Amino acid sequence: MTLRSTRVLSLLAAGMLVAVACGGGGGGTPASSQPAAASGTTQPTGVAAISPTRPVEFVISTAPGGGSDIYARFMQGVIEKQKLSPQPVQPVNKEGASGAVAFTYVFEKRGDMHYIMITLNSFFTTIITQKLPYKATDFTPIANLALDPFFLWVNEDSPWKTAPDFVKAAQDKSIVVAGTGSKQEDEALFRRIQSTANTKPFTFVPQTSGATVAAALAGHQGGVDATVNNPSEGIGLYQATPRKLRPLCAFTPDSPAAGAYKGLATCKSQGLDITDYYIMRAVMAPPSLSAGQQKFWVDVFKGVFDSADWKKFMDDNALDPKFLSGADFTKFIADYQKLHEDIAAKNNWVQ
Repeated sequence: MTLRSTRVLSLLAAGMLVAVACGGGGGGTPASSQPAAASGTTQPTGVAAISPTRPVEFVISTAPGGGSDIYARFMQGVIEKQKLSPQPVQPVNKEGASGAVAFTYVFEKRGDMHYIMITLNSFFTTIITQKLPYKATDFTPIANLALDPFFLWVNEDSPWKTAPDFVKAAQDKSIVVAGTGSKQEDEALFRRIQSTANTKPFTFVPQTSGATVAAALAGHQGGVDATVNNPSEGIGLYQATPRKLRPLCAFTPDSPAAGAYKGLATCKSQGLDITDYYIMRAVMAPPSLSAGQQKFWVDVFKGVFDSADWKKFMDDNALDPKFLSGADFTKFIADYQKLHEDIAAKNNWVQ
């Protein structure tokens, strides 16, 4: 485990990310309503893995080209290459209603291991703000594979070269920014920037995916001048010829040590002290999977995590490697649910 991973996990466990994202305190962890067999609180010794018997849907809650789509399809490629599943795993996009379409679709497949789902922070915010009839803790936790940082992005033609340039401009006028969905993690981070740097309120323009966020910035669509996309969502336009997008800084404790973004300055080093809000890149399954079904998928995604392809992908996209399953991942989900309940309450996002 890296020093950065240890630091982030300890912050999560203490509930400190609530104060980071919204200026408030932590709080206790709510009890999960998930059945014991699916809770993931233990990985029972001697439990035999139960394999799928027909093709599996790997459900993606965002449109093609976004971060979740990129991650799910990459994972699926590793599963196929490494022959980790006896049945095909087929990515299926079920975008809509900020992820609610996908979440409800998977929730209704109770006890069926032939449906798994890539998840990110909107898994919590959407369920909470839309008052859906279930919680994140009702699903079967499989594994978290990485923590995905945020970068502050501008168009390549932007006059802003550093975070202080951006902050000064945002203190003078309201800047138009874009992010995936409304009342989701991107908007939460811009609100954090606003309160941390005492800027004017940002004009937030919601988009359907990380890909459309990047495209909006590249084309200044709707006057968009900045985003907080994840590294994987901006890398294509960053590496394009001619270059279309440019990251100003990373909202991480340390600069990326490898990959395309090696040496990128941290936002903290430039005076914008935000280092500890990440997107989880995790896999969940419908409620009520048996221990054997859950074990099969945990083993599959541990195989993905251990592969050379995934390790290179993490380096290329400045990811913080973080494999969690069993009791550790169950606690992580409960802590993240509490975190986002507090974010929603403090921003008056509950409908």
